[in-house]
Amino acid sequence: MKKLITGIALLACTVMTFAQSTFQNNINVNGSHEYSITPEYSSKMIVSLNNVYYDAQTMSLDEVKTGYMEKLKKANIDTSQLVEAPLYYALLGYEKEGTVYEFKTKSLEEMQKFLSVKAIGVTRSDTNLEAELSEAQMAEYAKLAFDDAKIKATAIAKKIGRKIGKAIYINDTNVKKIAESMYYGNAEQKRNYYLSVSFELL
Repeated sequence: MKKLITGIALLACTVMTFAQSTFQNNINVNGSHEYSITPEYSSKMIVSLNNVYYDAQTMSLDEVKTGYMEKLKKANIDTSQLVEAPLYYALLGYEKEGTVYEFKTKSLEEMQKFLSVKAIGVTRSDTNLEAELSEAQMAEYAKLAFDDAKIKATAIAKKIGRKIGKAIYINDTNVKKIAESMYYGNAEQKRNYYLSVSFELL
Protein backbone atom coordinates (compact mmCIF):
# COMPACT_ATOMS: atom_id res chain seq x y z
CA MET A 1 0.00 0.00 0.00
CA LYS A 2 2.84 2.31 0.91
CA LYS A 3 4.57 1.56 -2.39
CA LEU A 4 1.34 2.25 -4.30
CA ILE A 5 0.88 5.65 -2.64
CA THR A 6 4.52 6.51 -3.32
CA GLY A 7 4.15 5.47 -6.95
CA ILE A 8 1.04 7.62 -7.43
CA ALA A 9 2.76 10.60 -5.81
CA LEU A 10 5.78 10.23 -8.11
CA LEU A 11 3.53 9.94 -11.18
CA ALA A 12 1.60 13.05 -10.20
CA CYS A 13 4.83 14.94 -9.61
CA THR A 14 6.16 13.84 -13.02
CA VAL A 15 2.95 14.95 -14.80
CA MET A 16 3.03 18.35 -13.04
CA THR A 17 6.70 18.82 -13.89
CA PHE A 18 6.05 17.92 -17.52
CA ALA A 19 3.09 20.29 -17.71
CA GLN A 20 5.07 23.13 -16.17
CA SER A 21 8.01 22.44 -18.49
CA THR A 22 5.73 22.34 -21.52
CA PHE A 23 3.99 25.55 -20.50
CA GLN A 24 7.27 27.35 -19.85
CA ASN A 25 8.67 26.31 -23.21
CA ASN A 26 5.73 27.39 -25.34
CA ILE A 27 4.76 30.77 -26.69
CA ASN A 28 1.20 31.31 -27.95
CA VAL A 29 0.41 34.15 -30.36
CA ASN A 30 -2.36 35.23 -32.72
CA GLY A 31 -1.65 36.08 -36.34
CA SER A 32 -3.91 37.83 -38.84
CA HIS A 33 -4.12 38.72 -42.50
CA GLU A 34 -6.48 41.27 -44.08
CA TYR A 35 -8.08 40.23 -47.36
CA SER A 36 -10.79 41.49 -49.72
CA ILE A 37 -14.08 39.83 -50.58
CA THR A 38 -16.44 40.24 -53.53
CA PRO A 39 -19.81 39.58 -51.91
CA GLU A 40 -23.27 39.09 -53.30
CA TYR A 41 -25.88 41.31 -51.66
CA SER A 42 -29.46 40.21 -51.08
CA SER A 43 -32.50 41.98 -49.70
CA LYS A 44 -36.05 40.81 -49.02
CA MET A 45 -39.02 43.15 -49.37
CA ILE A 46 -42.40 42.41 -47.81
CA VAL A 47 -45.23 43.43 -50.12
CA SER A 48 -48.40 43.19 -48.09
CA LEU A 49 -51.85 44.64 -47.57
CA ASN A 50 -50.90 44.67 -43.89
CA ASN A 51 -48.62 47.58 -44.75
CA VAL A 52 -51.33 49.59 -46.52
CA TYR A 53 -52.61 52.19 -44.05
CA TYR A 54 -54.49 54.38 -46.54
CA ASP A 55 -57.11 53.09 -48.97
CA ALA A 56 -56.85 49.72 -47.25
CA GLN A 57 -60.43 48.89 -48.13
CA THR A 58 -60.09 49.59 -51.84
CA MET A 59 -56.54 48.49 -52.81
CA SER A 60 -55.84 44.95 -53.90
CA LEU A 61 -52.56 43.04 -53.59
CA ASP A 62 -52.13 43.15 -57.37
CA GLU A 63 -52.33 46.93 -57.29
CA VAL A 64 -49.73 47.11 -54.54
CA LYS A 65 -47.40 44.80 -56.46
CA THR A 66 -47.94 46.69 -59.75
CA GLY A 67 -47.24 50.04 -58.08
CA TYR A 68 -44.01 48.69 -56.60
CA MET A 69 -42.81 47.23 -59.90
CA GLU A 70 -43.45 50.51 -61.69
CA LYS A 71 -41.37 52.43 -59.16
CA LEU A 72 -38.53 49.91 -59.48
CA LYS A 73 -38.53 50.28 -63.27
CA LYS A 74 -38.45 54.08 -62.96
CA ALA A 75 -35.34 53.67 -60.80
CA ASN A 76 -33.80 51.51 -63.58
CA ILE A 77 -33.91 48.36 -61.49
CA ASP A 78 -34.07 45.16 -63.53
CA THR A 79 -37.19 43.51 -62.08
CA SER A 80 -36.20 40.16 -63.63
CA GLN A 81 -33.64 39.95 -60.80
CA LEU A 82 -36.50 39.71 -58.29
CA VAL A 83 -37.49 36.27 -57.01
CA GLU A 84 -40.88 35.88 -55.35
CA ALA A 85 -40.93 33.88 -52.11
CA PRO A 86 -44.56 33.32 -51.03
CA LEU A 87 -43.56 30.63 -48.51
CA TYR A 88 -41.33 33.11 -46.69
CA TYR A 89 -44.30 35.47 -46.43
CA ALA A 90 -46.57 32.68 -45.14
CA LEU A 91 -44.06 31.90 -42.39
CA LEU A 92 -44.17 35.54 -41.23
CA GLY A 93 -47.77 35.01 -40.13
CA TYR A 94 -49.37 38.21 -41.46
CA GLU A 95 -53.19 38.29 -41.44
CA LYS A 96 -53.69 39.91 -44.84
CA GLU A 97 -52.56 38.93 -48.34
CA GLY A 98 -48.98 39.51 -49.36
CA THR A 99 -45.74 38.12 -50.69
CA VAL A 100 -41.99 38.61 -50.41
CA TYR A 101 -39.59 39.60 -53.17
CA GLU A 102 -35.88 38.90 -52.90
CA PHE A 103 -33.38 40.97 -54.89
CA LYS A 104 -29.76 39.87 -55.41
CA THR A 105 -26.83 41.72 -56.93
CA LYS A 106 -23.05 41.89 -56.71
CA SER A 107 -23.13 45.67 -57.04
CA LEU A 108 -23.37 47.62 -53.79
CA GLU A 109 -24.42 50.70 -55.74
CA GLU A 110 -27.29 48.78 -57.35
CA MET A 111 -28.37 47.43 -53.96
CA GLN A 112 -28.40 50.94 -52.51
CA LYS A 113 -30.55 52.08 -55.43
CA PHE A 114 -32.94 49.17 -54.88
CA LEU A 115 -33.26 49.94 -51.17
CA SER A 116 -34.03 53.59 -51.90
CA VAL A 117 -37.24 52.72 -53.77
CA LYS A 118 -40.29 53.34 -51.59
CA ALA A 119 -43.84 52.23 -52.39
CA ILE A 120 -47.20 51.80 -50.67
CA GLY A 121 -47.47 48.44 -48.89
CA VAL A 122 -43.74 47.66 -49.10
CA THR A 123 -41.36 47.25 -46.14
CA ARG A 124 -37.85 45.82 -45.89
CA SER A 125 -37.36 42.49 -44.14
CA ASP A 126 -33.59 41.99 -44.15
CA THR A 127 -30.48 42.77 -46.17
CA ASN A 128 -27.42 40.50 -46.15
CA LEU A 129 -24.12 39.91 -47.83
CA GLU A 130 -22.57 36.56 -48.66
CA ALA A 131 -19.15 35.50 -49.92
CA GLU A 132 -17.38 32.17 -50.18
CA LEU A 133 -13.65 31.49 -50.01
CA SER A 134 -12.03 28.80 -52.13
CA GLU A 135 -9.78 26.15 -50.60
CA ALA A 136 -6.79 27.83 -52.28
CA GLN A 137 -7.70 31.21 -50.78
CA MET A 138 -8.08 29.76 -47.31
CA ALA A 139 -4.71 28.04 -47.56
CA GLU A 140 -3.05 31.26 -48.77
CA TYR A 141 -4.61 33.45 -46.06
CA ALA A 142 -3.79 30.88 -43.37
CA LYS A 143 -0.13 30.89 -44.45
CA LEU A 144 0.01 34.70 -44.36
CA ALA A 145 -1.66 34.76 -40.92
CA PHE A 146 0.87 32.13 -39.78
CA ASP A 147 3.75 34.31 -41.01
CA ASP A 148 2.32 37.23 -39.02
CA ALA A 149 2.12 35.05 -35.89
CA LYS A 150 5.70 33.89 -36.37
CA ILE A 151 6.96 37.48 -36.65
CA LYS A 152 5.20 38.35 -33.39
CA ALA A 153 6.50 35.26 -31.59
CA THR A 154 10.06 35.92 -32.80
CA ALA A 155 9.94 39.53 -31.57
CA ILE A 156 8.61 38.54 -28.15
CA ALA A 157 11.14 35.74 -27.74
CA LYS A 158 14.00 38.09 -28.66
CA LYS A 159 12.89 40.56 -25.97
CA ILE A 160 13.25 37.91 -23.27
CA GLY A 161 16.49 36.46 -24.60
CA ARG A 162 14.98 33.35 -26.16
CA LYS A 163 14.33 31.95 -29.65
CA ILE A 164 11.36 30.16 -31.16
CA GLY A 165 11.39 26.69 -32.60
CA LYS A 166 8.84 24.80 -34.66
CA ALA A 167 5.10 25.37 -34.53
CA ILE A 168 3.54 22.74 -32.28
CA TYR A 169 -0.11 23.82 -32.40
CA ILE A 170 -2.24 25.74 -34.92
CA ASN A 171 -5.88 26.68 -34.36
CA ASP A 172 -7.88 27.86 -37.40
CA THR A 173 -11.56 28.65 -36.77
CA ASN A 174 -12.20 30.62 -39.97
CA VAL A 175 -15.24 29.65 -42.02
CA LYS A 176 -15.37 29.10 -45.76
CA LYS A 177 -18.73 30.79 -46.24
CA ILE A 178 -19.26 34.35 -44.97
CA ALA A 179 -22.89 35.37 -44.34
CA GLU A 180 -23.57 38.62 -42.51
CA SER A 181 -26.49 40.96 -41.93
CA MET A 182 -26.14 44.52 -43.23
CA TYR A 183 -28.63 45.80 -40.68
CA TYR A 184 -26.12 48.27 -39.25
CA GLY A 185 -24.83 49.34 -42.66
CA ASN A 186 -21.91 46.90 -42.63
CA ALA A 187 -20.85 46.86 -46.28
CA GLU A 188 -17.09 46.74 -45.66
CA GLN A 189 -15.36 44.47 -48.20
CA LYS A 190 -12.31 43.82 -46.03
CA ARG A 191 -12.08 40.89 -43.63
CA ASN A 192 -9.38 39.43 -41.37
CA TYR A 193 -8.20 35.86 -41.35
CA TYR A 194 -7.16 34.91 -37.79
CA LEU A 195 -4.90 32.10 -36.68
CA SER A 196 -3.71 31.03 -33.21
CA VAL A 197 -0.27 29.42 -33.17
CA SER A 198 1.87 27.88 -30.44
CA PHE A 199 5.65 27.75 -30.99
CA GLU A 200 8.43 26.05 -29.09
CA LEU A 201 10.36 28.49 -26.93
CA LEU A 202 14.06 27.62 -27.00
